[in-house]
Amino acid sequence: MPKWKKDATEFEVGVNFSEGRGAQSSIPKPVYDALGQPETIKFIVKNKHIEIEAGTATQDE
Repeated sequence: MPKWKKDATEFEVGVNFSEGRGAQSSIPKPVYDALGQPETIKFIVKNKHIEIEAGTATQDE
């Protein structure tokens, strides 16, 4: 499991491609935490830029 520097602002991760399922990757923990630990994420395509938006946040128990 990779360790990210505390002040890191860029995160490069691998992408696995399956013909039947498409591509999948892991979200780095600092990004996951910054998004509020969402249950879903949304990719928004705007011209040549991609935006990522958090979906429903998990509930702390």
